[in-house]
Amino acid sequence: MKLERGLVQVYTGDGKGKTTAALGQGLRSCGRGLKVCMVQFLKGGDTGELHSVEKLHPYFEIFRFEKKRGFFWTLSEQEKRELKEDIDKGFEFIKNVVAKDQCDVLIIDELMGVLGNKLLEVNEGRTVKI
Repeated sequence: MKLERGLVQVYTGDGKGKTTAALGQGLRSCGRGLKVCMVQFLKGGDTGELHSVEKLHPYFEIFRFEKKRGFFWTLSEQEKRELKEDIDKGFEFIKNVVAKDQCDVLIIDELMGVLGNKLLEVNEGRTVKI
């Protein structure tokens, strides 16, 4: 069951529930035979979703590119530079996944936090081909 045209859903706001909502969408998609890739930014610790999704491999996979760090606002300037390098690697991975059509559903977790903290540049007014 593939869509002819892609859709974008954005979960944003303060508090909890955004990752859980995205995981739910991924779980439903996986249940319909779609391949799901989730890239998590700004998360480095051991979480329940890692253990749950591991059981759905290879139909649902989570990818992380960051080392375990504290909250963004507690990081030194050096740690923020290293975090940005990790995020750049993750974004290159995302572009590769899309270019090679490696999944049916792509979840980019904490992208709004990445953009809000200026860890990834957005070219306003331009379409970026990925």
